[in-house]
Amino acid sequence: MPIRALPEHLVHQIAAGEVVERPASVVKELVENALDAGARRIDIETEGGGRSLIRVRDDGSGIPPDELPLAVAPHATSKISDASDLWRLASFGFRGEALCSVAAVSRVSLTSRTHNASEAWTLVCSFGESEAARPAAGRPGTTVEVRDLFDNVPARRHFLRAESAESARITDAVVNAALAHPEVAFSLRHGARTALDVPESGDLMGRIRGALGEVLGADPLPVHAEMRVPDGAGGEWAMSVRGAVCRPESMRSTSRFQRIFVNGRPVTERSLAHAAREAYRGLAEPSLVPAFVLMISCDPAAVDVNVHPQKLEVRWRAPDAAHRLVHRAVQDALRSEDLTREVSPILTSVLGTSVVPRSAVVPAATRPLVVQPPDRSARTTWTRTPAAPSERPSVAAPAGAAAPLGAHGVHAPCAQPEAPALHHAADPLPHVHAVATERFLQVDDSWLVLEENGALVVIDQHALHERVMFEELRARLGSGTLASQRLLVPATADVPPAALARLEQLAPLFARLGIEAAASGPRSVAVHAFPQYLADRGIDAARFVADALTDDALAAAVSCGDGSEAAVAEMLDMRACKAAIKAGDRLTPHEISALLARRHDIERATNCPHGRPTTLRIPLEDLARRFGR
Repeated sequence: MPIRALPEHLVHQIAAGEVVERPASVVKELVENALDAGARRIDIETEGGGRSLIRVRDDGSGIPPDELPLAVAPHATSKISDASDLWRLASFGFRGEALCSVAAVSRVSLTSRTHNASEAWTLVCSFGESEAARPAAGRPGTTVEVRDLFDNVPARRHFLRAESAESARITDAVVNAALAHPEVAFSLRHGARTALDVPESGDLMGRIRGALGEVLGADPLPVHAEMRVPDGAGGEWAMSVRGAVCRPESMRSTSRFQRIFVNGRPVTERSLAHAAREAYRGLAEPSLVPAFVLMISCDPAAVDVNVHPQKLEVRWRAPDAAHRLVHRAVQDALRSEDLTREVSPILTSVLGTSVVPRSAVVPAATRPLVVQPPDRSARTTWTRTPAAPSERPSVAAPAGAAAPLGAHGVHAPCAQPEAPALHHAADPLPHVHAVATERFLQVDDSWLVLEENGALVVIDQHALHERVMFEELRARLGSGTLASQRLLVPATADVPPAALARLEQLAPLFARLGIEAAASGPRSVAVHAFPQYLADRGIDAARFVADALTDDALAAAVSCGDGSEAAVAEMLDMRACKAAIKAGDRLTPHEISALLARRHDIERATNCPHGRPTTLRIPLEDLARRFGR
């Protein structure tokens, strides 16, 4: 077949296939044109899911009558004038093909009036064929009507989904525009149904709540941060991020509720989504992802938006800087809040036992007692020594910290034997371990229960100790004080060949953490050195290394780089989990006091490194209401 030029109408239809994918694409392009025109109010109406009618009306600057034919001409635009403008794009449109593409696959009526004109003018274009502009009635601004979308492209119309699905996509496109521009009022109607109606506002958080409702949870956290980035030419440019993120308990199983904007443009940016998700590490289960709205603003020269037909992707001049900014902003928002979860006051489901009677609580005759505040300048040492199955690890109090208070407020010596539980052999609550000298209970040798700040607080002792050990290990690693002990006889373990192949990949991370291991056969690994910190807690060196080699999450984290934060966190998480006290370990009053004291000294004490909550809070007023008081 010889080479020949394609007919003009076919060229326009091909171009329209890249720009106009579905009715939502038309709405997005028309709304962005209205925003570029300086509109302060935009009203959108659709019928038939956008197939029958799309009408977008704005109060922007309008189009002079002599420029109306150019508005539907290919590659005609008022946004740029030469190639240099492509590197500093401050508008949404710049290619001059949106209206032309829409007009090639539909019937378009374009009515516009400038603010200093006495009348409006209208132009009709049917499937690429334009009529002459003529006077018409109309208010200042522009109204675009699109009818019979894809009537001349049956294949494209055939692949459109049901009316409700297409309407939902249109709503999503308008919501994106409304989020990015709180200073503009938006309304959207699908037939007789109002899908969105938000007034002009300068409050981003208010616009997020108005446009998204409870998508980010009942009480989303505001995000704001900025930084200066060198431009490579001796100067620098500013970058900022603002928006809102969900609390950990509102995280989702899908990324559908993540919205990222760059200079007001909605984009799909996996790197920034990863930065936000990494800020939640250790606050929720790894399978969950956060919901958020993040608005990144920067110099237009710092980002290239001309890399995708629908402008859904961008290319950064300094991608690492954008990643750091988002990660730091979301992390700071999470750190600034108390993330302890409140639960419904149903003790049978929270404590896993019957409601504790008054006889199991410290007598009211004694004055209220509290855990002695820790010595913030002291370092806490946690020990876990090899023991018989009937024994359990010990938890040492912070060095220099006050001993537990006695029943009359007198400090008891640290060597004081464990206080007796408030039950006898025939007690119907054998799993409640209440200590008379402290205002807390150990329930089922797993849960610590205390009163704090007007609430009943339930703590998972294993999860809290795991977080404490994780943070201490991370601090020691940061100061370079992780001590390693060489083994007189190497410890060996059998591992699958596929896992043994990861040994070379994990070797730099092992070395950083004080582990020296090598293959000792086609299916075995030998450990020659192991951290003293774990050896003192009875952790089997060979089994630990074998578990690390077979951990797919650790291998995936290491693939990001030998020293990546994710890989280090995965390994420290594994070490902390194996060394922490377990559910079923009965603790002495002194050990409980020491563990509770560390809650206020460590970061993210509300969650273990796996993301499970360490603490649940039941407000006392909720308890009173539940008991009808």
